[in-house]
Amino acid sequence: MQRSIRLAALVAAVVTSTVGLVSPTAAAQVRSTFPCPRILAVCGFTEPNGQGGLVLIFEDEPEVAPPIRSAMNNTQDFWCFYSDPGFAGQRRQVSRGETVQDFGFPVQSAMRGMCGWQ
Repeated sequence: MQRSIRLAALVAAVVTSTVGLVSPTAAAQVRSTFPCPRILAVCGFTEPNGQGGLVLIFEDEPEVAPPIRSAMNNTQDFWCFYSDPGFAGQRRQVSRGETVQDFGFPVQSAMRGMCGWQ
C-alpha cells in the first residue's frame, strides 16, 4: 500500500510537470538543485549529488530500500537518517528545506523529527 502511494505521488508529479502545470520558474528552481518533484516529501537518491534512483519518503521508514546516499527535504519537518535499518547506527539530522549532497553512508532508515543525541 505504501509503495502504491509513493508511485501514485511520483506519477502525479511527473504528469503535472509534463503537462506544464508547474510554472517555468518553479521548474528551473527544481532543476538547479536535485531532480525532485515539488511535493511534501523527502526525495532520496541512491547515489551522491541527487543521482541514481529516486526514493520518496513520506513517513517514518524503518527500512529504506534501496538505501539512499543523498536527499532533499521538501517538508517542513526535521528528519533523522540512519545507517542501519530500524533507526540504528550512524545518524544525520536534516533540517527543513535542506539538501544533503552525500550522507557519507548508505541511509537504511529514516524518521521524522530531530535526532536524539543520547
